[in-house]
Amino acid sequence: MHLFAQLGLTLSLFIASLVSSFAAEGKPSEWRWLPTLVPKALVIEGLWTDHFRVTPALHDAGLRYHESYVSRSPYFGGYTRFYHLPEIAELNRFSVIVIANLDAPSLNEERLKAYREFVANGGGLVVLGGYWAYSRGAYAGSPLEEMLPVTFAPEHRIPASFEGLPLRPGAQPTWKLPADFAAKPVAYYVQTLVPKTGATVQLLAGDKPALVSGTFGKGRVVACALTANGDAPAGSVPFWDWPAWPKLLGQALDWAAGARPAAPATVASTQPVLTEDELNSLTLGTGVTPDMARRIGERPTAATAEALFQHVLRAESGGKVDLASVLPTLLPFAKAEWGAKLKESLEKFSPDLKGRQAALILLGATRDPAALGILSDALAKDETRESAMLGLGRLNRPEAIPLIRNVLTRAEAACSAPDTEDAPAPDAFALHHGSTIVHAAIALYQLGEPEGVPRMMAVYARVHLLHRIYENAVKRRVYETDLQGIAILKRLHEGRQKLAGMLEKLRAEAGPLPPAQSTAFCQAAAVASDPAAVEWLCLVMEQSVSLPAPTWQPLATARDGTIARLAGVLGGQK
Repeated sequence: MHLFAQLGLTLSLFIASLVSSFAAEGKPSEWRWLPTLVPKALVIEGLWTDHFRVTPALHDAGLRYHESYVSRSPYFGGYTRFYHLPEIAELNRFSVIVIANLDAPSLNEERLKAYREFVANGGGLVVLGGYWAYSRGAYAGSPLEEMLPVTFAPEHRIPASFEGLPLRPGAQPTWKLPADFAAKPVAYYVQTLVPKTGATVQLLAGDKPALVSGTFGKGRVVACALTANGDAPAGSVPFWDWPAWPKLLGQALDWAAGARPAAPATVASTQPVLTEDELNSLTLGTGVTPDMARRIGERPTAATAEALFQHVLRAESGGKVDLASVLPTLLPFAKAEWGAKLKESLEKFSPDLKGRQAALILLGATRDPAALGILSDALAKDETRESAMLGLGRLNRPEAIPLIRNVLTRAEAACSAPDTEDAPAPDAFALHHGSTIVHAAIALYQLGEPEGVPRMMAVYARVHLLHRIYENAVKRRVYETDLQGIAILKRLHEGRQKLAGMLEKLRAEAGPLPPAQSTAFCQAAAVASDPAAVEWLCLVMEQSVSLPAPTWQPLATARDGTIARLAGVLGGQK
């Protein structure tokens, strides 16, 4: 049977999950919030999270987000296996945590204590109901019970109302509910929550509290009693199908995120990046260490970039710090005067493929007149094709566009070859031609090619989807004696790794926005609604903060709330 036909059921069941390696978690000694342009949510998904329409709610509210997932399948010998859950030390990147239908034991005591500290210091928490929440989720005695603005009695079964409990605003809601209740939305299974002193009932289901808000320490917490369960009778509108629900839930998420301490204004440090002795070592090319290069990269200047460039191209530098490792530091400072040395260095780097590839990219950034011919030759060689395209993308020469288009056309044609059992179509992209397509799309985008923005959006969405498919597919288990299964699994792991690299490259090269793409970008961003496309567009905006405010003002009324919110911040309107 075809590989992807075999995995069809598995992929459909797990398509919403994300896979990540598991890193040891450490509790931060103190909370130091990282600056964010707009609030960001950490969404920890249990079963049926999609029915709550959390993603549309986040987009409506204008929040960035990171999704993680817990598997409840006994296939893995338990249901506490998380995917893409950030380390505890990474919580300072977020403004609000969303726990959707998850039990406390699966989150574990250490993590819950860290979440308690997160909220106490100004973070937000939103808990959505379900069969693994509140009393059924063993919240009693856990930090969740302490933080929540409600108490809950033990419920063996969640009380049911088969005709549905109508939703309506609470008696004294403090939120301006942007909702038209004329549609008479209802909920069928509503958990019994009792507001604590000082809590506010924002929404009722019948006479039962449905959304309750409150505070814990410096943070804000929302408890939702609704569950995404029940069969709607004819003519009834379940709350999850109610058009106004994402806007209402989005308001809850935004409110919970709103107490996070504002990031302090960035102040340029007066502390020297290098000591006087280290600066002398850099200038003389002696004793330059990777740690010195790292510190230069954190606050590079034209002078330190120049000294670092001269060091890595000096024959006697010793190789402790090489060109490939410092390329991101040097790229913003590339200048025509570096071209001659880079052309000479291409011969020196012959045995060092990474060095040669970095030299080609940096050569393009110098815009040396002779670079077009050198990069065109490198484009014809497999080992330097992708770095040559990135160099051509920075060259700002329209003559490079047809060269890259030809490479892209051939790669796309190879991906369109007939699907076979030995070579399924997704493998053609993931294992063989996808990286070429990604690098070609980046180069054409940087060159200002007319289709550059829509192509980048399409390629990003394509890689994003395939990456999720491969991440889910590698969950399959095979017996040690199943040689064919082992070979398939190995291929899936290789595909996942390569797709992850493509995503990383697309994200790293999203911005800053090339001036020639400004109009096309704003046109696309104004109407974008696909989550993957919106994610890439937001990355561009976040990496383009140095552009003038008027660049973003047309996007203040964008269809997607996150783009509109980012535009308001960057345009100086919020």
